[in-house]
Amino acid sequence: MAQFLNVLGIVFQFAGYAIDAYSALIIIYALLTWIPSVFNTRVGNLIARVVEPYLNFFNRFIPPIFGISMAPLFALLGLVLFGRGLNIIYMWIVRLVVGY
Repeated sequence: MAQFLNVLGIVFQFAGYAIDAYSALIIIYALLTWIPSVFNTRVGNLIARVVEPYLNFFNRFIPPIFGISMAPLFALLGLVLFGRGLNIIYMWIVRLVVGY
């Protein structure tokens, strides 16, 4: 049973790292939008291809305010809430397995 909890802990920890990395990409993307010529580079194009599908979901529902997109802010909020939800699920599973 301890091995199961160790493996589960590693999986949830990896998911947390992935959420953190994707959050960093969203922040980098938001900063790069101030310099549009950066998206003509390979790195800028790669970041845009990875981040824009997720941000487009928020762009459909949240209009820009004074020409500034609020999608990255709400996207980060969504990732934080998702990460916290994963932590709650992990703790629930641990308590269920341990028995208290």
